[in-house]
Amino acid sequence: MMSRSKTLLLAALMSVLLLHLCSKSEAASSFDCCLGYTEHVISPRFLLGFTQQLASEACDINAVIFHTRRKLAVCADPKQTWVKRAVHILSQRIKKM
Repeated sequence: MMSRSKTLLLAALMSVLLLHLCSKSEAASSFDCCLGYTEHVISPRFLLGFTQQLASEACDINAVIFHTRRKLAVCADPKQTWVKRAVHILSQRIKKM
């Protein structure tokens, strides 16, 4: 009897752990889309790289997502001049590597 109750308890704990891990992965993926743009101009020297978000895919707006040295993701308007310049500079850095 005691062995069966331990097995049930272990199964219940594993189920709770699995549900917790699944909810964490869904929460992490909820920031996959930018919902707005930064109002600040960011110098390219603080940027490590970028990715592009396309409204034609899964998100509502086009955006450039800059990855900063402080491990932050910053959403920027791809139509802005400073964003185009930063993307160009980062692209040139990547080509040199």
